[in-house]
Amino acid sequence: MKRNFTLLAVVFFLWGNITAINSVIILFFSDYFQISWQQAMLVTVLFYLAPFISCIPCSWLITRYGYRRMLEGSLLLSASGCLLLTVAIRQGTFVGALVGVFVAAIGVAAMQVVANPYLALLSPPERRVSNLSLASAVNSLGTTLAPLCIALLLKLFPAQPTLHQEPMSALWLALALLSLLLLLGAKLIRLPDVSVAVSGKTDTFRLRRHPQIVSSIIAIFIYVGVEVAVATSLLKYLTLSAGWPADTAVSLITLYWGGALVGRLLFGLFGRQEHSAAVFRCATLSCSLLVALAMVLNNAAGGWLLLLAGVGNSVMYPVIFAHAIGQQPSKANMIAGAMVMAGIGGAIFPWVQAMMIDVLDLRFSFLLPLGMYLMLAAWGMSFLRQKGRSILPLSV
Repeated sequence: MKRNFTLLAVVFFLWGNITAINSVIILFFSDYFQISWQQAMLVTVLFYLAPFISCIPCSWLITRYGYRRMLEGSLLLSASGCLLLTVAIRQGTFVGALVGVFVAAIGVAAMQVVANPYLALLSPPERRVSNLSLASAVNSLGTTLAPLCIALLLKLFPAQPTLHQEPMSALWLALALLSLLLLLGAKLIRLPDVSVAVSGKTDTFRLRRHPQIVSSIIAIFIYVGVEVAVATSLLKYLTLSAGWPADTAVSLITLYWGGALVGRLLFGLFGRQEHSAAVFRCATLSCSLLVALAMVLNNAAGGWLLLLAGVGNSVMYPVIFAHAIGQQPSKANMIAGAMVMAGIGGAIFPWVQAMMIDVLDLRFSFLLPLGMYLMLAAWGMSFLRQKGRSILPLSV
């Protein structure tokens, strides 16, 4: 089991890296390809559009081909997308980079649908929660280290758009190699498969009959949207409002994602079902306050407050996810697919905020995240009232 856990934990780490890189590479793309901020935001749109398209088919394919083969397929897609990005960046073609982002994003979406239930099913019953908690922390470690790595690369090897000289293609090449190594590792250690309950395609659509599940999917849609919207607009805030250099701003994004690492570790170790509603309310209302204060201050202090929102974000996903799974445990794979698909919010809300930046300004564009955090707080007050269900920390 140790070998299986190690390999799957590295898979969590891989998609954490790719996800975090996507949120900070927009600034690089904007400068390197000499495009507008809204054009660069297409990277985020495509990255979160991919799960919306691919997650439900992935759930069906797991039923047909099993977890192991779908995990291998997701790693192959990830490697292909990263290689496409390597070539596109070196050749200076933004359209090619968008294709690479989309392919890599489909691979990441498939990893999320496969890896969470796969690790749970491979673990002994008494170790499932702790193993998922540890893997979740490893995932957050990836999201924390990636922005720091990008900031270091850009500082040591500044990009030169006219010469097409940059360090980012090497990073994507390294991620492609890691994907291929994991694929090879899965074959060499003969990662075991697990049985999958046979279910029809219509089972996914029958989820709409359960209001608790539907509301949880909507909550995930809002949560992913606000987390990504804050992360992407935070770069502009740190450079324009706080007045920090671009490389400093990118490195500070590490603190935003690092908050997820700290929060998930603490929640995984000490979280209890009877505390989940109170913790969720505290997190959402605290994030609302942080965003509101950042709007009022509009300076470096406001930047630090926005960075702290990462801690509050960390506990929202596991609470929402566990609540949904607890409603229909027998349909966990279909619920997982639908909730990962709801990550389309990460494409929609950052794009809306980007338009608000153009129409209003950067400062007042944060009215959108503020409203979204308040909507999540309202969801928690309305639906997190049931007792007796265990918290199951999972990863985004």
